[in-house]
Amino acid sequence: MMDTRHILESKKKQIETSLNGLFEEVMTAMGRSVKCLVKLDEGVCQSLMRLEATLNEKRRLLEQDCLVAIASQQPVASDLRDIVADMRIAYELARMGDYASDIAASIMEMDGTRIEPLGLLDIQIMAGHCEQMAHNVMRAHQTADVELARRVISSDDELDVHLRKMIIALMDAMRADPANVHNGSRMLWIAHNLERYGDRTTNIAEQVIFRVEG
Repeated sequence: MMDTRHILESKKKQIETSLNGLFEEVMTAMGRSVKCLVKLDEGVCQSLMRLEATLNEKRRLLEQDCLVAIASQQPVASDLRDIVADMRIAYELARMGDYASDIAASIMEMDGTRIEPLGLLDIQIMAGHCEQMAHNVMRAHQTADVELARRVISSDDELDVHLRKMIIALMDAMRADPANVHNGSRMLWIAHNLERYGDRTTNIAEQVIFRVEG
């Protein structure tokens, strides 16, 4: 019994290490994608677009480790919650990585004209808010901090407010000048991806609460 417990604890630590690495990669990718809006770096954008497949493979391997732990070690209820939550969090992180890749793709489609009048500052504010949400939910996960997880969930409302404000401003800019439509539509997609990124962090926060409170 003690050997089985030791093996399970070792496997859970391995899973947590992989999950923390996935957190860091996804957060870094989102930060790099938004920075490309200010200074277009085609090489960085292309590497971010390729990252999607890499993150999906890491998610698959992490989920495989979780399934092996469940099948071979017969975890008790609390261990099972931990492992199931980690599987779900890995899925959410992979999708968050997809949004960073999608943002890079939208940037590559822009025509090179100025985007400052098209809500660049709003995008940067949204990105900063997303970064804080992701940082907080990672810390909530690592420390089993349910109250911090709940604060992450409630902070998603602020992101929605920024999105609605930006949509209104962008639609006005595109109506005023048809030349703004091409880049403006890309900025709308970028804002949408940031909003979805925030939604995924709230999903992770819900898994933290599930993990602790069952």
